[in-house]
Amino acid sequence: MEAILEATDFKPAEGLLDNTPIRAGGYIAHVAVPCHDLEETARWYAEILGAQPVRILKDRVTFSFGGVLQLVCHLERRAVESNPRAYPRHHGLTFLRMEDFSRMKGHLEKLRVKFLVRPALRFAGSAHEHRTFMVVDPSGNVVEFKCYVRPECSY
Repeated sequence: MEAILEATDFKPAEGLLDNTPIRAGGYIAHVAVPCHDLEETARWYAEILGAQPVRILKDRVTFSFGGVLQLVCHLERRAVESNPRAYPRHHGLTFLRMEDFSRMKGHLEKLRVKFLVRPALRFAGSAHEHRTFMVVDPSGNVVEFKCYVRPECSY
């Protein structure tokens, strides 16, 4: 399938995600979501969230999302979610270090990205205590970021 845009046309926001390809393990996670505009999607995930576009074809754009997630946004022009909700469907990253989570949160606040779920502390005082927030991509897909106080409880 022929590329319509080049992945190098989009520069990921610096310092947010380590998009180094993971080759030492046996696999990475794969998530596919719909999008209504490939260029807008490539620009948003790269420039806003720091994901690395790796392949852009006429019907999809594939990202390295922090090096641990292959996110594929498939073109579906009717795909816009007009009333995005946090549950039941969303995707994102669980940071293992609070400083990485805080850097992403600060970056989005600086850009004045609207939070679907504002930054919050959940399950305070429990083993599952974590910080979280959610944003919405241009097609209405919900993206969650979180970080557990105890990284060993991230799973």
